[in-house]
Amino acid sequence: MDYVHRLCKDFPLYFKITTLRHASVLYADRAGQPMGTQERHDYQPINIDFTFADFRKTENQLRRIFHEFGKQAKMSAEEINEIFKGDGFKRLVMAGGGVPRDCLSIYLEVLEKVRKGDNRIGKDDVRIMSRSNFERRIEELKQDSEGAEQNVLLKGIYVIRKFCMEKKTNLFFISEQMLQQENNLCDLIYRLLDYRIHSAGTAITHKSQPGTYHAFVIDVGAYAHMRTLQGKFNELDIGDPATREKMRSSPILTFDDFKGLWQICSVRC
Repeated sequence: MDYVHRLCKDFPLYFKITTLRHASVLYADRAGQPMGTQERHDYQPINIDFTFADFRKTENQLRRIFHEFGKQAKMSAEEINEIFKGDGFKRLVMAGGGVPRDCLSIYLEVLEKVRKGDNRIGKDDVRIMSRSNFERRIEELKQDSEGAEQNVLLKGIYVIRKFCMEKKTNLFFISEQMLQQENNLCDLIYRLLDYRIHSAGTAITHKSQPGTYHAFVIDVGAYAHMRTLQGKFNELDIGDPATREKMRSSPILTFDDFKGLWQICSVRC
């Protein structure tokens, strides 16, 4: 970034550079020497992420992408929609974390499996196949990180997954006050947003606790090993408008909870 900026400064040249926001440092001041580029001084950020905070918007965007791919195959939007049954497409969006590449990848894997049946994709078909996508993203995390950072990120995924499995839910809260006060925890959580946890809303109040909270959803692949969820795991459908009220009763991951689970991981890992 620093070389590109210095070579092209004062020239009518523009670049679009794609990066993981929480995994990249584009500016540093080293011994009084600025390096890289400063946000809004040298470049304008464009957020292209579609999060679960507005699930309907994310779902609609991905459906449009699928429809465009359908046109390439001479298929109408109705024919594309008919590939899915029930909440199959909604579950695909959840399993892919709202990322078009991941959703398309899972779709292709699931399609091969359902061809032996009624050729339509249901939500359970997606859940079962989402485990391979989860494992693939873990491998990407290992490639994108080094040494101590890699261990911290993998432990972070373990801690959050274990907390959700113990609470039997895919959605949890973290106090926004705690995220402001605990910088290391905040950095870890937002780093993991690039991988296997997803933001489901901010400034949300809890039914029984004071303050405001940030809602997060773990990846579908984290519990895909469970052949049936009935009575074992409560999967909140974040695409359902009624879920907004239900999530206000979600378990809260406190700093003490996190430290306790982190110690367990330190012993086992």
